[in-house]
Amino acid sequence: MRVRFPNNFNHLKVCIAGKNAIALNALKLLLSKFAHDEICIIPNRDDVGIDTWQPSLLKYALQTSIPVCTLEQVQQIPNVLFLSLEFDRLLKVEQFASKRLYNIHFSALPKYKGVYTSITPILNGERTSGVTLHCIDNGIDTGDIIAQRIFELGLQESARDLYFKYLAQGFLLLKENVDSLLTGGFKRTKQDFTQSCYFSRTEIDVKNININLKKTSFQIHNQLRAFIFREYQLPRLKGVRVAKSILSEEFIGANVFEESENEFILSGIDGFKIIAQKVDI
Repeated sequence: MRVRFPNNFNHLKVCIAGKNAIALNALKLLLSKFAHDEICIIPNRDDVGIDTWQPSLLKYALQTSIPVCTLEQVQQIPNVLFLSLEFDRLLKVEQFASKRLYNIHFSALPKYKGVYTSITPILNGERTSGVTLHCIDNGIDTGDIIAQRIFELGLQESARDLYFKYLAQGFLLLKENVDSLLTGGFKRTKQDFTQSCYFSRTEIDVKNININLKKTSFQIHNQLRAFIFREYQLPRLKGVRVAKSILSEEFIGANVFEESENEFILSGIDGFKIIAQKVDI
């Protein structure tokens, strides 16, 4: 499929920049409010127009004749509504003719700015997470908050489970607030940076995951499930990939580590049982 960039784009009213189900669902939602030639997309740089474990935004746009733009083109459009939904580029607001720039971040800001938001809340033992609709400024996830959805983070849920919650909850957040974004009828709340934390790509090495077994069972369980995301990485015990971690209330004694054909049984310094299921071979 060949991408054709429009020559005349000043008629465009909305741009969706990003990837995966949240961007595609946002595009479908906005197609109920605008004509095809009034909406454009900017796909992420690794979107080659093929569906994988997530749908391709570029593929859908090409199939439905949605204009595909460059970031430089969209930056020139006055008053365009720009929605960043898992977009892969940092933005400078002064480069845009429009001031209507918004992002949905996968965390309950001001907590967990930056990347690895499916990993870090689990590593830190959070019982809730969230999605945040906010204005884009020149910081990283530092803009004024427009709205949030907070949800429970289950004890047995993995990073992959959390990511799929982000996709679903993020779209619901957009659906609830899209009309106010279009009209400008929303309130903005400054972030409390005393409650803030930020993570960059250099702070976690997902290619070299080390599980510290000299911790409580809850902490070991969190280390395992925080890296269970089959499409990206899986943690290992004794060199064997772990597909699922289950923490139970059963006390089996401190520092147990046993291996069977399909799973590991282990515990931390407090003695509660963890079942770490091996990847199916």
